[in-house]
Amino acid sequence: MNKKVIILSILAMTVLVACGTKSQEEKQVSENDYKIFVLNDAVFDGSVEILIQPDQDTLKKYIPDGVFPLYLNAFLLQQNGENLLFDTGVGAKLVENLANHGVTPEEIHKIFLTHAHFDHIGGLLKDGQAIFPNAELFINKIEHDYWLAEENPLFLEVIEKYKNQLKLFDIDVPFKQIAPGVDALPAYGHTPGHTMFSIGKAENRTLLWGDITHVLLIQMPHPQQTVSFDVNPEQAAEARLQVLKMVADGNITVAGAHIQGGLGKISENGWGGYIFQPLEK
Repeated sequence: MNKKVIILSILAMTVLVACGTKSQEEKQVSENDYKIFVLNDAVFDGSVEILIQPDQDTLKKYIPDGVFPLYLNAFLLQQNGENLLFDTGVGAKLVENLANHGVTPEEIHKIFLTHAHFDHIGGLLKDGQAIFPNAELFINKIEHDYWLAEENPLFLEVIEKYKNQLKLFDIDVPFKQIAPGVDALPAYGHTPGHTMFSIGKAENRTLLWGDITHVLLIQMPHPQQTVSFDVNPEQAAEARLQVLKMVADGNITVAGAHIQGGLGKISENGWGGYIFQPLEK
């Protein structure tokens, strides 16, 4: 078992312990043709130790006590009469959160994975069985092949249980449409096939960006800062810089797995970094 798997396994246990003590926070984006609901699966204390060689003055400025709230979100999208799920968290409160919106696991039509870390695919299984029997499962082929080669136990189990529902895709053009109303964009680096999903058009666009950020307080003003979970830190930093510029220039709403409240807007801060503004409830 390599170092990253060990770290992620430890973090998984931390999430499961912490999720029972935090309340759910939800938001909704309503546009002409879709609705997004934030499904908060857990909130726990993150440590700045996940940052790779952080500047100590920066840490003292933004996170002086060394601990920050690390949120774990999935997203429910309703459009064209379908229920679409983006990531699944670890599954701590996923079914409960869906029920709060009147949706059962059997009523999920499609699931889109940004990547295959445990805190994004853990909610696909319960007691070794598929929770979503009627959902097509979409994953970037690069991501799929990487985790197969790594022989990750959880990923192998997920693929086995969803083998008849699996939909692999390639991204050969910008904003590659992989399903009606859902376009895929590459954001490789955090994992080899880390993928973002764009929904809506023009001023109504929302970008579900997965793990572009983990430590928002640091990675907004200093987007070059990487974390130990990044498979390729340099590539992850470059992807973050490109994505932040794109969403700031385009006034695009972002939906992040590790963002408090889940949704917000990005703007430049005037000295090379960015500012995150949560979407108002």
